[in-house]
Amino acid sequence: MGKWVPIFIIALFLSQEYFFPAAQSSQRENSPLFNEDISAPTEFTQDPTVKEILNLAAMIRFITNNKLPEGKALSYASLIFHASQKYGVNPPEIIALIMAESQFKENSINAKSGDYGLGQINWKHWGKDYGLSRKELLDPAINIYMTCHVYKYFGKDFGKYHRGFGVKSKAYVVNVKSILSSLRVFAEMSNEEVS
Repeated sequence: MGKWVPIFIIALFLSQEYFFPAAQSSQRENSPLFNEDISAPTEFTQDPTVKEILNLAAMIRFITNNKLPEGKALSYASLIFHASQKYGVNPPEIIALIMAESQFKENSINAKSGDYGLGQINWKHWGKDYGLSRKELLDPAINIYMTCHVYKYFGKDFGKYHRGFGVKSKAYVVNVKSILSSLRVFAEMSNEEVS
């Protein structure tokens, strides 16, 4: 008898659905679960942090010619936003640095210089001192955090971040500033302010 009880309950439920569909739909209409508009959660869309992260993700997609999937761009944008806040650096400048350093290729490795990841963090000078392995420097969360840290350490100076000298260093700075200018134009065209 015990095994027939669940079968009876399921049969009763199904019969109500088929024989009395109006009763089911009226229950749904009166249920708070079905009355809420779930299409646009206003507490998220009105949050300025969400809007800023969406703007940064749009910038990343723009500067990479839409080569990154939207989810990856959002992930990078969120990491850049929060790490930039922690270190008091400008998120578009971090986007420009990463574009110049690795073109947003998170597994980018410069074997000659020992630079790793999105921001090309030097393992010998930074990773090793912070107890990070080379592999850990390829983790976007760690790498973006370190990129913001190193950029702030060098006084938000693109040339010092690059550690270069002469023409190559000057060309690098021009490249980063050019990328940053493109980001500002994109933001202006999108009617968004970029500091």
